[in-house]
Amino acid sequence: MARALEGREFAGLTGAVEEKLGKKLTTPDLAILLGLYDQLGLPADVVFLLVGFCAERTAQRYGEGRRPTMRQIEKEGYTWARLGLMTQESAAAYIKKYQRSREAMPRMMRLLRLGDRPPAPSEEKYLLAWEELGFEDEALELAYDKTVVKCKELKWPYMDKILRSWHEKGLHTLAQIEAGDRPGRRRAPPEASRRETGAAAREDMARMEKYLRQLRREEEAE
Repeated sequence: MARALEGREFAGLTGAVEEKLGKKLTTPDLAILLGLYDQLGLPADVVFLLVGFCAERTAQRYGEGRRPTMRQIEKEGYTWARLGLMTQESAAAYIKKYQRSREAMPRMMRLLRLGDRPPAPSEEKYLLAWEELGFEDEALELAYDKTVVKCKELKWPYMDKILRSWHEKGLHTLAQIEAGDRPGRRRAPPEASRRETGAAAREDMARMEKYLRQLRREEEAE
């Protein structure tokens, strides 16, 4: 760590992070920061974007003045590494996409009859996932209705199961769901199958006609 702090880039990153978080980093904090920079291989500019992202998210969830812990930043850093956010451009695009999804959350909370309160972290995880899957509001309302009818209240895992089942079938709008999720609905066979079925039927008819002609010849011969 001492050698890392002697390097201009890591030393500069340390100062910028301390300023962003409004505190002096402790030795364990520095160890986490070094792990993100050295072990995970996140560039200094990406680590700084990561810290800023976590700081803004914490302030949005818990109010101005609240700051994330380095452990929370580390956890998010592993997510970024897993997603391959190794450049400033990819990290900035991820942050922009996250903010767009967050803007939809107040509307989604009202849709789920949860009022104007901000979502809890576990609720936010579900909402972000559903927004990412691309469901329209009417589809979410239908999933909510099915959940409440079955569970008598909103059960997040149950509603998530419904939505993911629809997503696997490619159903994201109310019209698609009503057409494609109807019990007992029979799908028309593919065009190739219809052609094969028609050809088989014609062959059967030809054999039957041949058999009938043979019977008539035998009757005439008698």
